[in-house]
Amino acid sequence: MEYSLYKKDGAFPCDVTIDVDNNIYTVRDSDTTGQIFQSAPEVASWIKQNWAPDQFEKPDDYYDLVNTLESSLHEDEMEI
Repeated sequence: MEYSLYKKDGAFPCDVTIDVDNNIYTVRDSDTTGQIFQSAPEVASWIKQNWAPDQFEKPDDYYDLVNTLESSLHEDEMEI
């Protein structure tokens, strides 16, 4: 899963990548700094702690990302 969101204060998109098959969990912020994580729940937690809907040009994009992350995490728990 890859997502791109645009912050009001940045020229570059914020990119979120969750690739379970290849064990890639990353976030790149609008200032091009990045974070690497060990799991999807860590990505979701970081996003909730560091980003807010009002930071984005389209707040609904933030909500869509969070909802998608929560849905995929819930589905992963059901498979265990």
